[in-house]
Amino acid sequence: VSQSRYQPPIPRLDRRMKPLAWSHSALESFKNCPRSFHAQRVLKTVKQEPTTHTIWGERVHKQFEEYQRDGKPLEDDTVEHLPYMQRLYQQPGEPLCELKIALNTRLEPCEFFDPAVWFRGVIDFMKIHDGTALIIDYKTGKPHTKFGQLKLFALHTFIANPEVEVADVRFYWTKTQDESRKTFRRSEIDALWKEFIPDLRQYAEAFKLDVWQPRPSGLCGWCPVKECEFWKQRRY
Repeated sequence: VSQSRYQPPIPRLDRRMKPLAWSHSALESFKNCPRSFHAQRVLKTVKQEPTTHTIWGERVHKQFEEYQRDGKPLEDDTVEHLPYMQRLYQQPGEPLCELKIALNTRLEPCEFFDPAVWFRGVIDFMKIHDGTALIIDYKTGKPHTKFGQLKLFALHTFIANPEVEVADVRFYWTKTQDESRKTFRRSEIDALWKEFIPDLRQYAEAFKLDVWQPRPSGLCGWCPVKECEFWKQRRY
């Protein structure tokens, strides 16, 4: 089947439609496959069903949030992370848990569902003390070295908190109970934004032209867009 035969399940959107507010996960989804992104996040004709992994990830995040925010004890299946949770709790500063963040097109902080919202994110854990922001993102999957998500969290933190000069950002890998760390400074704001410009230009162009090219890869077996000619049965 040729690519030209693919048609979305409903009429195409108005070509003048402005880009949807994006998050790190949305931009990564678009980069992985614009066609799949279009079906799931723009047309919303299909959705990714919860998996055992995503359900477990939500459970872990909820328990960590309630421990830090409310002092609720960890349950048996996460109690092994108690020493790490205690170390975070003892860090100076007021804990902010599952903090919803957003920016408008003028790069100003705004409400999560503001009509002019441009970027959204959720910071799992943050404390600000003496000009430094400690930013933690809990990860229940396989460790990696991609810090794009935490760079965006640092950028928002610098914009929303003028007193912050340093962002100490960390992934906490629950499978290994290890951390991956980087430090960003306010002086790096322009350089950090420039890393996202090429992808954001492509993102905006897709909405402008209403063109959503497929990008076949090993992820096709996990894609819910079964009408696509590149969809294939998942290999376990």
